[in-house]
Amino acid sequence: MTKNYQYIFLLLLTLISCEKKSTKNYENIILGDWIFENENPKIENRFYSDFGYSFDKKGNCESKPGYFETKNKTEKEERKTIFHGTKTKYKIVDDSLYIFNLNSKKWDASKIVGVNSKTLKLKFDKENVLEFSKLNFKENENFDKIIISKSPCFGYCPINDIEINENGEIYYYGAHYNSKNGYFKSKINSNEFNEIKESLKKTNYLNLEDKYSANWTDDQEVSVTFVKDNKIIKSITDYGRQSPKLFRINIEPLTYLYQKLKLLENKTIKDFQKINLRFENGNQIINLTSSEVFYLSNLLSNSKVSNKKFNSDYKTEYDVDYDVSRIETDGRFFKIFSKSKSSITLDLGFNFIEKNELTKRMKIKTKYD
Repeated sequence: MTKNYQYIFLLLLTLISCEKKSTKNYENIILGDWIFENENPKIENRFYSDFGYSFDKKGNCESKPGYFETKNKTEKEERKTIFHGTKTKYKIVDDSLYIFNLNSKKWDASKIVGVNSKTLKLKFDKENVLEFSKLNFKENENFDKIIISKSPCFGYCPINDIEINENGEIYYYGAHYNSKNGYFKSKINSNEFNEIKESLKKTNYLNLEDKYSANWTDDQEVSVTFVKDNKIIKSITDYGRQSPKLFRINIEPLTYLYQKLKLLENKTIKDFQKINLRFENGNQIINLTSSEVFYLSNLLSNSKVSNKKFNSDYKTEYDVDYDVSRIETDGRFFKIFSKSKSSITLDLGFNFIEKNELTKRMKIKTKYD
């Protein structure tokens, strides 16, 4: 009798063991970063194409570029986009994946129809399967500042600039179609900056092209600058969303970061911070990207006043509505003339042109400059 119990016990152990082996192990295989690749069969004009998921062991999901809601124009307010964030929750029940939608406040369900170390396939409805690829990346070097600028377009594109640095300082300017317009400052903590840094290190940004451009007009340009020790290590401009998808979905949430912060209005903005800074030497010119202009203007706003005399290697005239008529500089000292001919000299503390090797960009001026 005892032997029979032993046989039954061993049989049960075997059955339990077999059952464990047959488990699909979705909870472990799905961990990591995934980016959307294909829809099968493809439906034209689907609203999504640039997005991805990150899953961790604690049930946390990051959905990038995030959850957005459009508020249409009213008599008192212009059209704007509300950002609900990227960080949400997920759970797996049997062979289904549930992700909590920050817009609808409901769980979005999809069936896991295939997953391995390289590919994830999700069925959201009866016919369509969305295919994702697992991210494998070689991290880039660190940066200590990132600056992003979004230009106007023929439409309601949010127009803004933001600088985020490792000290937690935020400089933000909203021009139009933002939930907050004007010049503001804010703060984030070191952990939040490290999260930003780690996510962008995965994008291989140092090996991207300097410029991406669509072959159509009236679209928006997004300009991004990475800085380390006051040196520009990479600037990327993307007109018409032509840069790699992984880069775009990590940049987009940062342009809405201001909506998650306590903003303090910056009332000390100088007129030179409102113009398109550039460097001219005779008939030659060095142009900056929009994000580089915002970076330089922030540097100048934090510079000390100086009485130092210097050689004005670059003299740029400005015909603008603001109280700036001319700027003379050697790259370090900037003498800014008002329309009344009074002036102030600011000491940047280092030579911006030399440090960033901007003379390599020198070109002959055209009528568009």
